[in-house]
Amino acid sequence: MDGMVFPCRPFLVLLFMGRLTIKFFFFFLLLASLISCNGSDTFVIKGKIRCLPMPRAYLTYISPLTGVKDTIAQSEISGGEFIFKGRVDNPSMCQIEIGKRSIYLMVENTDIEVNGTLMIPDQIQIIGSPSNDDWTRILKFERKYEAKRRKNWMKIVNTDVFDEIEKLETEYYQTFDSLFYVLKSEVANKPTSFGCTYYVYYAYVNQLFSLNKIAQCLNMLDEESVGDSEYYKYLKDEMMLYSGLEVNKPAPQFSVVSMDGDTLTLDHYYNKNLFLYFTSSWCDSCESYARELDEVHRRFKSPGFEVLEISLDKTQDDLEDLAEKSCGWPIACDFMYWESQITKRYGVHKIPYGVLIDGKQRISSINPSIQALSYKLRILQNE
Repeated sequence: MDGMVFPCRPFLVLLFMGRLTIKFFFFFLLLASLISCNGSDTFVIKGKIRCLPMPRAYLTYISPLTGVKDTIAQSEISGGEFIFKGRVDNPSMCQIEIGKRSIYLMVENTDIEVNGTLMIPDQIQIIGSPSNDDWTRILKFERKYEAKRRKNWMKIVNTDVFDEIEKLETEYYQTFDSLFYVLKSEVANKPTSFGCTYYVYYAYVNQLFSLNKIAQCLNMLDEESVGDSEYYKYLKDEMMLYSGLEVNKPAPQFSVVSMDGDTLTLDHYYNKNLFLYFTSSWCDSCESYARELDEVHRRFKSPGFEVLEISLDKTQDDLEDLAEKSCGWPIACDFMYWESQITKRYGVHKIPYGVLIDGKQRISSINPSIQALSYKLRILQNE
């Protein structure tokens, strides 16, 4: 057409490429902004901690399934500040290790801030991890009740009046009941919380509640949401191991030969409260446990309380080493290690481990703490 000027073809190509370049520029700008903002697949932990004497900080994790400790991140410390970057499969309890001191926190794939001073670890603030918020909320109640228990325990130790001791022990164990109701409420409100899942695990390994109560909380958790957690898997495995034992149900029969050559059976202890104590010469924590158990045994022995020690040692020399530290009760060992018949029947998978059996041959308590054992024996001997 006359009078109209069309742009040349090279100019049109340049114009098209310019628009395409602008589109790609904005696309990559958007992508870069998304990457810079921490997404849900990685974590960034920024720490600002006063009183840091060491040049480096380490973020470590111990698997409850394997017991293996891994360093998942590390950072130089500059002016009290450090930064960890990485990824976890599920929210997990980790430690920030600085020299010989540690800060515990639930790590999940998000931005987390850690602020405070190592001089006052209880006042260190952890911001940005919902799982950590859930776990520490329950922990605050535990510390509150723990302070009450310590106060009560000191009164029990310094009191000789039986009625007063009985009252104080009742109050002592009521704090565990109160904490259990707090935990049940938290789990009911947040069954998908990894923080609540961790606390159920924490309560189990620290023997805060009975197996029945742990099982109640475990069953309230949403398996579809937290089933991949190592803490959940660990608890499921533990409950399976204990499934053969049940409180108030008949105790499995057994027959063992003591080091003195006596054959001891469950019937041998009829009408007596019996504590089956599983240990070995290679168990480091068993020695202190045995000393505390001996105190309980001396306290309750005369009304009818016996201890039968089952050794998991594999050689006579090891058994004799264990016997040298004996507290005087019978010791039996068949040198079958974890494959011993009595070990299998009573679901033993760790030591020290114990089962309290009442005079009617019923399971009274499964692997109780020393304090719980004392409380159970007082109840049994007053029935």
